[in-house]
Amino acid sequence: MFSEELHTFCSEFYVVEKSIEVVVNIGGERRRIRIDALHDERDGHYSTISYVKEDVTLQPTYPQTHGSFGRTPEDMACWVSFDLPWTHLDTADRALRQALGFLRERCSS
Repeated sequence: MFSEELHTFCSEFYVVEKSIEVVVNIGGERRRIRIDALHDERDGHYSTISYVKEDVTLQPTYPQTHGSFGRTPEDMACWVSFDLPWTHLDTADRALRQALGFLRERCSS
């Protein structure tokens, strides 16, 4: 799909093979977690990367008039990196199962 010869400006290639979203209880709060299984184009293995959905209030920077913000703060949702241990397995499903096992250790009942 991607060629290191054609895309020399990239040092690594990963394809999102499969994603899951789960809702879990962490620290007494219900949290939505997304885990992506990434296929490493160089060695064929799968790793995972995970995110937690956060609700935030942001102040849009522009437009400004005479140093004052022209828009009011807005509530938004964004995906923030969520640290789980590294995975390196031969299938996307196995990598996701391992990541879910790591996530289970952080969950409260």
